[in-house]
Amino acid sequence: MIHDLERFLRCAAMLESDAADGYDQLAKKMNEIGDDEVTALFAKFGEFSRLHHKEVREIQQRELGKVFEDRLGDVLWPDQWSPENPLAQAELDGITPKKAIETALETERRACDFYSMIAGQTRSDRVQELAQEFAEEEAEHVEHLERWLGRL
Repeated sequence: MIHDLERFLRCAAMLESDAADGYDQLAKKMNEIGDDEVTALFAKFGEFSRLHHKEVREIQQRELGKVFEDRLGDVLWPDQWSPENPLAQAELDGITPKKAIETALETERRACDFYSMIAGQTRSDRVQELAQEFAEEEAEHVEHLERWLGRL
């Protein structure tokens, strides 16, 4: 479990960096198959991830006095993949827009669950506060994607 603010913020930065990369790849794939709406959706989610990444780095600077690299060699994600990396869940060859959105939805749920788990188990009040805040942000993304699936 994560009780240390530095470690938590480093994991959060990695998670958001992975998410941005994954969503950029999904946007590229949707562009290749010609679905402009879903391309724009994933480009937007990539931007959300970059904004969250920037926010995490600002918290690192403000609260720890330095910005850390986005990689930790000893991070063990719950199932060996960063919780918000859509490419851990999807094979891009032959993926449909619907399957891509379903994959993104599952990815956002995993990120929400990850942060919620930390919030519920950490001994650090500050880590708990931030993890809960991040879980709520991910829950908003879940709701957004559920609405998209409902439109299909």
